Amino acid sequence: MNLTQKALLLTAGILGSSIVNASSAGVSLNNDTVKGDIDLNMGAFGVNGGITHNDDQNTSTAHIGVTVEDSDTSGPLQAGLGIRFYAIDANLDSDTGNDDLSLALALGGWYRYTLPEANRVSIYGSVYYTPEVLALSNLDHMYTYEFRAEYMTMRNARAYVRYGKTVTVYEDNSRKELDKGLSVGATVDF
Repeated sequence: MNLTQKALLLTAGILGSSIVNASSAGVSLNNDTVKGDIDLNMGAFGVNGGITHNDDQNTSTAHIGVTVEDSDTSGPLQAGLGIRFYAIDANLDSDTGNDDLSLALALGGWYRYTLPEANRVSIYGSVYYTPEVLALSNLDHMYTYEFRAEYMTMRNARAYVRYGKTVTVYEDNSRKELDKGLSVGATVDF
């Protein structure tokens, strides 16, 4: 079993054991990328994790993070600020086929604004950035962002259209753009 498969299996095990206590879980996909996320609401803070696999770039990423969240959810705006620990398994040398594992500690946050006039429609966005000082192995820096237009289809489910991108820049100035473009997805609240 290669390193990508081991990382995917470990992340699935961790996330799978936590799913009974989950506040929300979601998946999004397009032709090249599948992405799964889980968020555990612990009151004033949240624990989140996720995994992404890009078949076109032969790259997988996994993250686990903690955010401080606004505990007042009665208003139209919800937000969280925090950190994420990323593991990036990328095929940097296509000649040898060797996978290169990079680690990163990213800072960032997310927000969701629900339109008061149309309370089933919301806009979600998140951004996380890793500067050079928080990147390990051969990674120089990375950033990831996403924007979603969401529609609450049921009381505990949202369907969405998403635009996102993850960019990793390595010490040799090579660059990979992952999870790039439009995708569709859904989240379920527990």
